[in-house]
Amino acid sequence: MLHISDRKNIDYDNFLDLARNQGIYVNESLFLKKIEENNYGVFVREEINNNSKIISIPKKFLISQNLLKNFIQENKIDYPDHDFLKLYFSSFPDFEYLKKSHIALLSEEKKNKILNFFIEQSPTRRKIKSFFDHINKLDNLEKYLFLIFRSKGFIFNNVAYLAPVLDMVNYKFGEVRAQTDKQEIYFKNNRILKTDNQFFQGYEMHSDIVSFFLQFNFIPENFDLISIPPNFFSMKLPENNEEQINENYWNIKDGIFSNKYFIVFENLKLPLDFKLEINKIIKNPLVLNNILKTVLKLLKNEINYDNLSNFLKKESDEQHVADFAKVVEMNYLKIEDAIKNLNN
Repeated sequence: MLHISDRKNIDYDNFLDLARNQGIYVNESLFLKKIEENNYGVFVREEINNNSKIISIPKKFLISQNLLKNFIQENKIDYPDHDFLKLYFSSFPDFEYLKKSHIALLSEEKKNKILNFFIEQSPTRRKIKSFFDHINKLDNLEKYLFLIFRSKGFIFNNVAYLAPVLDMVNYKFGEVRAQTDKQEIYFKNNRILKTDNQFFQGYEMHSDIVSFFLQFNFIPENFDLISIPPNFFSMKLPENNEEQINENYWNIKDGIFSNKYFIVFENLKLPLDFKLEINKIIKNPLVLNNILKTVLKLLKNEINYDNLSNFLKKESDEQHVADFAKVVEMNYLKIEDAIKNLNN
């Protein structure tokens, strides 16, 4: 079995040359450069015109979790080039690094501090506890695979895969996201890429910054989303409104309706689809505005702000708990801003 805890080194120039020779398309102007320990980025050597396909991974090079597990366990696998896979595996952070740096692998004491940033019965607290409990049940190899795929995986035909080269592009909010067709996953830039600039990929839609942090384990820049989780609120359906309600959008039972999906406030603004659907049920704008304020205040009050603010006021050497606390505070303040926006 390959050792997931061993520190690994990779020659990125050699890796890109081998990728190109294998039939993975990487624009000749792109190269990999170290930014800090365990973090490399994709940079531009010479200007690249917009609307160009700049990285393309044929589906035969995609790596499933089961394939990677068998590779680590040194079982027989079906992959186009084993030397390329070995070199790609050398780019992964080692398990010892993840144990020191990932929120999912913190001590139980630190996890409890994180949970106590939320009130006892809050849906977010339950979601985070469920995430921690799931991780605790895994063995070390399963934890390693889970965290690698959680932070680096791409969805292709509804299955998560690793995509060599493509997943070495760092994330930045609002940038271009990977596209797929039947044969490949690829990036196509939507603007000119300037010489010496780093090329970034955008995020998939996330419901809030807390969920984002739990997946990617870092604080994003310029993140302006909050969301109301499914079934977070329920209300009595007004009389004579049964024909107006969209059952694809709402859950309905015994005259009570609730939101079926996340209600995502992009740029902290009420989403248009939600506004259209709720206006069919609650036609008085003043009543609707008061209801929405109440729902957002319930969302904000999930957070135990006294515990959170007391922790943030102290100097702490618990970096990962402190980072998470900052994220929770950011979400709290964004919900407050969304409440203010209802008046505009």
